[in-house]
Amino acid sequence: MEILKKIQQFFSYWYVRYLLVTELYMVDTWEKIVVHILFAVIFTMFWYFNYSIIVSGIAQLRSSTTHDIEQIL
Repeated sequence: MEILKKIQQFFSYWYVRYLLVTELYMVDTWEKIVVHILFAVIFTMFWYFNYSIIVSGIAQLRSSTTHDIEQIL
C-alpha cells in the first residue's frame, strides 16, 4: 500500500505543477475540461504525424540505403 500512496503523491504533485504552469488552477471546471481536450487532441495529432510521416520516412531511408549499398557491392 505504501507504493500506491507514493505513486498517487507523484501524480498529484505533477498534476498540480501542470495546473500552475498552464494557469488552469484559476479557471472554471468546464474551461479546464475544454483545455484538457484541446491538449489531448493536439498531442494525438503530433503523435499521429510522428508515427505516420517521420517513422515511415526513416524506414524508407533505411531500406533505400541498404538497397543502394547492396547494388554497389
